[in-house]
Amino acid sequence: MSTIGARIAANGWLQGSVLRDDDLRSLSERYSFKMHRVADVIGLVVSQSCDLTYDWLEGEPCAELLLGLKAETEDAIKKRGNCTGGKHPRCLHMPIQYGGSEVWFEFVPWNRFAVDRTAFLDITPDHERNCFSVDLDVVTNWLAQRYIRAAFPDDFNDLLEAARKKQKKLHERLSPDVSGLYAQISPDRDLRTGERYSVNLLALVPDSHETQRVSVHETVEKLAALMRLVDMEVLSAVALESEISYATVRSYRRFPLEHLSLRSDPLDPMPFV
Repeated sequence: MSTIGARIAANGWLQGSVLRDDDLRSLSERYSFKMHRVADVIGLVVSQSCDLTYDWLEGEPCAELLLGLKAETEDAIKKRGNCTGGKHPRCLHMPIQYGGSEVWFEFVPWNRFAVDRTAFLDITPDHERNCFSVDLDVVTNWLAQRYIRAAFPDDFNDLLEAARKKQKKLHERLSPDVSGLYAQISPDRDLRTGERYSVNLLALVPDSHETQRVSVHETVEKLAALMRLVDMEVLSAVALESEISYATVRSYRRFPLEHLSLRSDPLDPMPFV
C-alpha cells in the first residue's frame, strides 16, 4: 500500500503548485480563512517538496499555502517596481504563468495558512497555472527574509521616513528589472552629534535584462536623490548578477524599500477581507 507521501507525490504536488479554484474555495471554508472572490485569489503551495511528500504524517502534519490577490489594476502596476524580486519585505508582486500568458498577483507574508496534508490526497494541482522556478526562488527567499533580514539603525530608519514625508509623491518607482536592492551604510549605528550617514546603493539586474541597465540606474538615482534630501551622502551603482560575487552581496544588506512607498499608499498592504 502506498504511503501518504507517495500518494501526494503521485497526485503531482510540489512546492510552487497552484490549487484549483474549487479546491481553494473548499479549503477556505474548511479552515475559515477569508478571501476575495475566488477568481481574484490564488493559492500557492510554499511548503518544501520533501516536506509535502514526507511519508510520516505525524512528523509533518501540515502543508503551507500562500494566498495571492490578482494585481492587474493600474494602482497595482504602479507598485510593481518596489514589490517585485523580493525587494519589499511586506509585499511581493509575482507573475503566475497561465497557458502562454502571465497574470500578476500580490502576496503579503501574513496571508499564509497551514492545512492538513491529507487534503492533498484526493485533489490534484491546477496544471494550467504554475510559476517558473526563478519566481519560486524569489517567493521562498522573500519568505525566508522575513526572519533573517538584517536590521538598520533606528536613526537611519527615521531619516528614511523623513525623506518619504519630504516628497508628497514619489513619481518614479524602482524599476521592476531590479532583482535586488542592497545598501552599505556608515556608520552602521545611530548617529552621534555632527555625523551623517554615507550610503552605497547597489542594484542587481538579471543578465537577461541587461538592456534595461541604463533605465534601472535612473530609477535608483531618484531613490538616492530622495535620501540626499535628509543629508545622507549617497552613491548608487547598477550591476548584472553575473558581475557581482556572493561575497560582495554578503557585505551589503537588503535595502528597506517600505520606507520609500508613495505617501498616498499605506506602508503595508491591508490583509484580505
